[in-house]
Amino acid sequence: MGFAAFAAPFAPSYFAAGRVSSISSAGLGVMLGRRRSFDSRRIITAVRSDGSAKPELRTCKNCKAQFDPVLNHPRACRFHTAHFGGETKRKFESVYSGGTMDTPDSGRVFQYWHCCGSEDPFDPGCTAAPHSSYDE
Repeated sequence: MGFAAFAAPFAPSYFAAGRVSSISSAGLGVMLGRRRSFDSRRIITAVRSDGSAKPELRTCKNCKAQFDPVLNHPRACRFHTAHFGGETKRKFESVYSGGTMDTPDSGRVFQYWHCCGSEDPFDPGCTAAPHSSYDE
């Protein structure tokens, strides 16, 4: 279910008629949290109770994505808590302790996220939290 399908009942006429005062960010967070393929980097706009549809965007400190504070929810931001780096097997072997320095894959750099061990550099993140802006 796309956001447009969700927001259809909350058209500006609904706001003008006084039937809905605002879209609850907590309620929206519950709905978005159930979607497995929700992309937190997508910018979603909602019509506010004052009739404006222009979002007040902020930049998240963790994922660097733009977000609307009204639509922030507890699992909106996905990020890693450590860096993506690597190491070689060669560092565990020494010629002084009888090593030959020619073990298989000894020169290959094994890269991974140091927080969760994922080897995918484009992994969305192992930690989910609300977006946190520089303004807070």
